[in-house]
Amino acid sequence: MSKADVIFKKTLMRILDEGVTDNNYNVRPHWEDGTPAHTQYVTQVMHEYNLQEEFPAITVRPTAMLTGAKESLWIYQDQSNDVGLLEEKYGVKYWKSWANEQNNLGKAYGKQMSYKHEYSEGMFNQVDYLIHTLKTDPMNRGLITNLYNHSELSLMTLRPCAFMTMWSVEEDRLNMTLVQRSSDYVVANNINATQYAIFQHMIAQITGFKAGKLTHFMQNVHVYDRHRDFAKELLTRDPRKAPKFTMDADVKNFYDFRPEHFKFEDYEPHPQKKLEVAI
Repeated sequence: MSKADVIFKKTLMRILDEGVTDNNYNVRPHWEDGTPAHTQYVTQVMHEYNLQEEFPAITVRPTAMLTGAKESLWIYQDQSNDVGLLEEKYGVKYWKSWANEQNNLGKAYGKQMSYKHEYSEGMFNQVDYLIHTLKTDPMNRGLITNLYNHSELSLMTLRPCAFMTMWSVEEDRLNMTLVQRSSDYVVANNINATQYAIFQHMIAQITGFKAGKLTHFMQNVHVYDRHRDFAKELLTRDPRKAPKFTMDADVKNFYDFRPEHFKFEDYEPHPQKKLEVAI
């Protein structure tokens, strides 16, 4: 039985039983027909996974784990905001809803990773500095990547949802905390969790560690009004066995990872249901 299912269902039940609604407020998200997309939500939720025990994929509905891996490569390896590149290189198309006339996200997501910053050790982008510091100073308590640049928020077509990682070494294991401001729980929560679990495995491998604990902190966790019936259905589904995740152990350079280096075996989730995504 997947432990991620137990965690997922516990929070989902909390949202449906205890969550408050934003029905009395004007909200930015809307459905394709223009109707405001209201939610029921809880705040300050934390999920914890041990990546040495199992991969944190839920089974009560399928999670597009390889899609999440491709998005990580696009953000942290390609360091791109180009939705066209994401579509052409990786076949991931649903970001089109947030693209501008130039088919990119403005200064959002991978664009922030492309900037070089001056550190005492020299000029690095955030990914390279994380890798460099883990190799040279693993006890450093300032291992952070951050997509949420206030000075450029007005230039972003979409403010990053999962936006910060914090890292720490514990003996031979590399732990990571993912901070997320907003989680569309039914549609995207587990994609975010598995996406960053893969990113954590990648960084751990190329810096000589094992992937350890993944702590996922979410400030606002919500179920959209048009997803409530499916959310209730998910609670009736019995968890199945977690998939086995493997990664090509021969890859030693972060920029050499490719989608074909990630394998997911023995994954037999419950059926998918196509859901309208609020935009």
